[in-house]
Amino acid sequence: MRVSITGHHVELTDALKQYVEDKLQHLKHSFDHVVDIHVVMSVEKYRQRCEISMQVSGTNIHASKETEDMYASIDGVVGKLNRQLKRYRSKIRTRSEKNHKAGRQIEVAHRILDQNDDDDELTDDFQPSFDDHRIIQASPMSVTDAVMQMDLEENRDIIFFTNVETDTLNVLYRRPDGGVSWIEPKA
Repeated sequence: MRVSITGHHVELTDALKQYVEDKLQHLKHSFDHVVDIHVVMSVEKYRQRCEISMQVSGTNIHASKETEDMYASIDGVVGKLNRQLKRYRSKIRTRSEKNHKAGRQIEVAHRILDQNDDDDELTDDFQPSFDDHRIIQASPMSVTDAVMQMDLEENRDIIFFTNVETDTLNVLYRRPDGGVSWIEPKA
């Protein structure tokens, strides 16, 4: 397990680093598939924030906590991560073979449109330009697995996946109010 600790506007004392590492060792004991951990501590006026990103067995887990005390922020974020790891571990244990039907993996093109067009009117032959183009893998999983994946990665707002029950491309996205919506093709 590799641990990297970074501080923004905060002095990383040996005691603070040791406190973080002791807390992270507790996570390591409860879940031994942790590969990499990155801790970022920052201070802005009275807000003391701790963010932790973990790479765990092929998935990323992210949590953050902000309080008026850095030690309380560390305790809070480690508590969040512990709950997420327990959920993830129990999901892995209870996953049955019927949820592991051989589904197909689909590649999805993700394009970001260039919004800098100065034309007020669109012509018939208008073609939008793209700032970015990436290919995203839509892995086979159940809807509950996709929701769990979104919960584990706090900063992820959309997931494309192949539904193992229907073998169709589905989408989960986080709404502005914090809820999650599910889009699937109508049969």
